[in-house]
Amino acid sequence: MKKSYTQQENKALSTSKRVVILTSFLILLLLVSQSFSASKIHQSYQESLMDSVTDRILSDYQEYFTQLRLEIDLFQQKQLNAIEQLEEKSGQASQQEYMKVLNSLRNDIDNTRLFALIDNKGQGSLKHITGNFLPDCESEIATTIADGVQKKLFLHRSKSSIHFDLLQPLATNSGEGAFFFVAFNPNILINILKKYQLPHQQLFLMRADSPGEIELTTEMDDSKYSELISGGELTSFNFVKAIPNTRWQLAIRLSPRYSSNLYRQGLIKAVLIWLLLTLFIYAFFRQQKHSLRKQLQVEQALAYVDNYDQLTGLANRVNFDRQLFEHIEANRILTHNSINANTIAMNKSGVVMHIDLDKFQVINNSVSYAVGDKFLHQISISLREFLPENAIISRLGNDEFAILLPELLFSEAKSFAHQIRLLIQKIRIVDYQQDTGITASIGVITLDHSIFDAQQVYSSLGQAVNLAKEKGGNRVQVYQSDDEQLVLHAKEMEAVHDVAEALKDNRLLLYRQAIKSLSQQQNSHYEVLIRMRNSQGALVPPIHFIPAAEKYGLIRQVDHWVIEHTFKMLASSPEDTSSYSINLSGVTIADRDIYDHVINLFEQYQIPAERICFEITETSAISHLESALYFMDKMKAFGCKFSLDDFGSGLSSFSYLQKLPVDIIKIDGAFVQDMDTNPINRVFVENIKRTAEAMNKKTIAEFVENADIEVMLREIGIDYGQGYHIHKPEPWYEASQE
Repeated sequence: MKKSYTQQENKALSTSKRVVILTSFLILLLLVSQSFSASKIHQSYQESLMDSVTDRILSDYQEYFTQLRLEIDLFQQKQLNAIEQLEEKSGQASQQEYMKVLNSLRNDIDNTRLFALIDNKGQGSLKHITGNFLPDCESEIATTIADGVQKKLFLHRSKSSIHFDLLQPLATNSGEGAFFFVAFNPNILINILKKYQLPHQQLFLMRADSPGEIELTTEMDDSKYSELISGGELTSFNFVKAIPNTRWQLAIRLSPRYSSNLYRQGLIKAVLIWLLLTLFIYAFFRQQKHSLRKQLQVEQALAYVDNYDQLTGLANRVNFDRQLFEHIEANRILTHNSINANTIAMNKSGVVMHIDLDKFQVINNSVSYAVGDKFLHQISISLREFLPENAIISRLGNDEFAILLPELLFSEAKSFAHQIRLLIQKIRIVDYQQDTGITASIGVITLDHSIFDAQQVYSSLGQAVNLAKEKGGNRVQVYQSDDEQLVLHAKEMEAVHDVAEALKDNRLLLYRQAIKSLSQQQNSHYEVLIRMRNSQGALVPPIHFIPAAEKYGLIRQVDHWVIEHTFKMLASSPEDTSSYSINLSGVTIADRDIYDHVINLFEQYQIPAERICFEITETSAISHLESALYFMDKMKAFGCKFSLDDFGSGLSSFSYLQKLPVDIIKIDGAFVQDMDTNPINRVFVENIKRTAEAMNKKTIAEFVENADIEVMLREIGIDYGQGYHIHKPEPWYEASQE
């Protein structure tokens, strides 16, 4: 056995070595490939940036020239008299007069060098002040005079400076065909290039009419603007675009060494990472080689402790929960995808049994715990021998077992459970000669389409086992039977599931019903009512899901949903100034955190507290009296009102009424709906009215179903009425409306 184990270990290590070598080689290939891919992606990204940069520079240049021309025209209008005087004096104009206009021009327009007045023959009338034009300037003036507009803007260089000229039509009356000449420093042009320069990019402003001549570039000193490049270099530019109405082309290219450096750095990085990963993998392999056996042993021991019962060797509850959940999920997917889902659910979805030993504690108490443990151990052995191989057996607790039979048909489940019951009844302990008399109550449930989680299975099986014990024990009780208790529990579980799904899928909706003032005073008040849509879209009344939600702990989530969406509706309807009553369950008011939650919602939606009245039932208030008083005192101090719903239905209504700080008493509808034919109920309503009046509380009568009842309530002096005669509940909020 040891030799076989060693051979298997050597074979596994040899295989691991080959895997390590192959993995290392694949990692190298992947890293190199990733390096080249990343370099190409980065270059592609740079090219997309360059395309965007050229468009932005072109736009900025054109905007700049347009703005300059507009500013020149505005300046001429502003200094029209001074310019006309210079034009009239021409050669007799003084330098002082010229400098006055030039200084104003420099103050209004940045980077201005000088200006001149050009007549329709292209001659400057202020040459005695400005000096002669450069040959390039004279050429540009000539073409502008000939064309009537400046079409080909370019830079002009002297020995010590560089500038560009803008010629705008002279604004004076005598200046027809003449131009206002302004020379500008190219600082803005240079700054725009530098502004958009990105790392690893070079930007150029080149002459379109003189290939290879660069006028501005981000790669040159500010003092050097012109250089020539060879025709071969021109092909290295990534983007070249002409600037309209100029003799310029805007060009951009990546730095010549950028691509090669990018590939080289990526490759070096990939090799270094590969070396580090290879060393790490090899070190890890060496470490695993020495600790593999011990680790496997520890893991196996821990896995056994975590998943199996120490006494019986059966799966523990955690293990069984996991496998049951996986089986339910597999059934759900199979049922969802199957055409004939009902057949699969009834025949192949599996069966779960819960075995609870009857009066097992008697053995532990009267004989010994050792005998009890032996009995449990013998049960586990007998079950493993009797059940099929694919059965999953678990010890849930001291004297409880669970069995999952994945392929057992529902039609065979009851008879199979009876065989298990008889098997347990016959078990004997060798060291204990007396008959223990141990029997078992067994609950059975099939995992059909109505089962949605493991907790539902346990709850349903618990109901079945309890019913079997109530009937005397030593029997099998199938959950899917016509027993009234089990049918009721099944309906409750289905309702709980529907509420949970409705909360998750936002299928709850709000109705509202008006509460009418029975006096002459005008009022606008509603009670908020909740409804639910099932998965098929049909409307479900609250009586079909609220009791189950209260019983199984979902009502607090429902109440929170109602409060928040009521506030949300009020905040979204500023034209609605009505007040609203919101029902709260006993579970909700027993939660000490409900006050903070409600206050946060008031602050979030900015709802005035006086518009909200909380309704609590007499029963829930009495059942959670301390919590109810805490919440009511806090909320009343905040500004809310409270009404006591279903008053009169309890045995201690009047005695508790003095303890509860309610503002309104809602008379139980059972006393109102037939008071027109039942004089005793009328007397009861009158007594409640007198009591409420003495305590300075308002009254609301529910179930006002006809006009006669409304008249009687007015005669008695009831303050408000609510019922189908007054107003039928109307839809108010549904998620699909948003």
